[in-house]
Amino acid sequence: MRKLTVRERVLLLLLAIIALASGYVLLFYLPATQRLESLDAQIAQSQELADQLANRLASQQRMEKEIEQLSAQGAQVPYMPSYDNLQAVMVELHTILAGCQEYSISFQSEQGENHVFYRHVSIPFTCGSYAQAQEVLQKLHDSALRGLLENVQLSQQEDGTVKAFATMTFFEYQTAETAQKTQ
Repeated sequence: MRKLTVRERVLLLLLAIIALASGYVLLFYLPATQRLESLDAQIAQSQELADQLANRLASQQRMEKEIEQLSAQGAQVPYMPSYDNLQAVMVELHTILAGCQEYSISFQSEQGENHVFYRHVSIPFTCGSYAQAQEVLQKLHDSALRGLLENVQLSQQEDGTVKAFATMTFFEYQTAETAQKTQ
């Protein structure tokens, strides 16, 4: 076997150094860097989730304070009825609209998200006077059922009667109990 020349030894030493450096980069540096980037992304995601939860908690605490203040003032806090409250809605509407000359009630299909369902109801009605129409609209607004009065239109006819149109949105809450009953 022959002896290696100085040049060959230097080249072998350089090759060994390059092999060691490449091995370090491939086996230790790159995986560690990727792991750190992954952990940074998880930290950012966790921080975003923590911020969202903190906002929700602050909102819930603010709502609870408002409810306590209303209760302390003696105001009756309206509740959201359980899902599939159609019968009660119809009874309430018929009671409010009983004094009208004519009325009809048209329900649109209910929609919901996050256990809160809403039901749109179109309510055209005819009353004898503007004051009577205003009273009906006020009763709809002040209804014991949780709802939102929208799209109110009033027009006086030639015979003095007032034709009115309103859209009412009623809200209902679906508990786990009512969800099982409807399935």
